[in-house]
Amino acid sequence: MTGALRIRALKVPPAIILARAAQDSRLAEVFSDVTFKTWPDAKAMHADLKSGGVGLSIVPTHLAATLYNGGTPLRMLCVNMWGILHVLSHAPIAPNWQALRGKTIAIPLKGNMPDTIFSTLASLVPLDLAAESTIIFQDSYLAAKDAVLSGACDVAVLPEPVASAAAAEGAHRMLDLQLEWAALTGRPPQFPQAGTVVPQSLTNTQTQLLLTVMEDALAWIAANPDAAGVLGAPLLGLKASVITHYVQTTNWISLTG
Repeated sequence: MTGALRIRALKVPPAIILARAAQDSRLAEVFSDVTFKTWPDAKAMHADLKSGGVGLSIVPTHLAATLYNGGTPLRMLCVNMWGILHVLSHAPIAPNWQALRGKTIAIPLKGNMPDTIFSTLASLVPLDLAAESTIIFQDSYLAAKDAVLSGACDVAVLPEPVASAAAAEGAHRMLDLQLEWAALTGRPPQFPQAGTVVPQSLTNTQTQLLLTVMEDALAWIAANPDAAGVLGAPLLGLKASVITHYVQTTNWISLTG
């Protein structure tokens, strides 16, 4: 038996996969201690990953690449998330980029994937966000959701299932960034948003076990959407019913996309 396995997650949909994986008894046969916790914010995630103390996580692909290129000995096993980003508005707005001019836009987690993807697409429109709109960065997805619902901003960039939760509470869907990606780049309507990372120090046997456990966790989520909703509710800060609906209607539960 080897050392401890620290499983960590942001408060986003992949946390459900990791939380279920942490319950798998096979991990205790290989690792001396298995723990699962969520990070309070992206800053804590970055610091924890850089320190090398995380054994299993799902993180934004651009962050994994940045850490790897900076010398952090990470290995990406697969891509889990292939695009779940949407733009929602406080009041009905025309569903096009031109309507964003002059608007106040809430973006969660500065420098993270919502910011990166939204800014990249805006530059292709082209739309000069800094000059033609007002950007307000929020510390969490839920804070961005609350900002658009309250009218503190005109629009917000939100991932699912937070976007669906906002829509259920009165926000208006404006842009599907997966479809906008396809329209503006000429590529399929998907982008590698987040992937599973492990330390390079793990053996091939350990790595294969983690992949198997993750696959089984995904299969469990697909087969048990109600239970997945209950498991995910405290992790994401959303109603279990919202997460259950998300699991049933969104094709995100795949290690290969």
